[in-house]
Amino acid sequence: MGIIMFNLDDCIASITSRSAKKLAYCFEKRLNYYNITRTQWIALYYISINKTITQKQLADKMSLKEPTVVRLLDKMELIGWVVRVNSENDKRIKLLSLTDTGQKIETDMLVVAEKFRNDVISGISAEELESYKSVLNKMLSNIKDG
Repeated sequence: MGIIMFNLDDCIASITSRSAKKLAYCFEKRLNYYNITRTQWIALYYISINKTITQKQLADKMSLKEPTVVRLLDKMELIGWVVRVNSENDKRIKLLSLTDTGQKIETDMLVVAEKFRNDVISGISAEELESYKSVLNKMLSNIKDG
């Protein structure tokens, strides 16, 4: 049996991880120019596109623990970007919505996000992008939790 040579630099998981970190860092830098974090913008985005979303649903969409999202929302509520109201059906459930200021910031930062996306995918065909997404999704479905 021959020796198997594992090369971390060529490992798809390592390449994906490095890429994701670099993309997140570069996007964060662009948003920081406007005094908003990437995490704050992602929260604003999901609240904006989901007309009725709970703190738990937001945590799930952002792949964050609920206490982390609660702290994030506390800050965003304090600066006037979001409001939380009790659900009429269950007072323990908080429904999230954007204030006018929060909606304006989300809309303004959507332009920044679209510009970033366009910069990142420059020179990459639509077919290449679809293939890339398809392969990543297949890899994710191949992973068994645990």
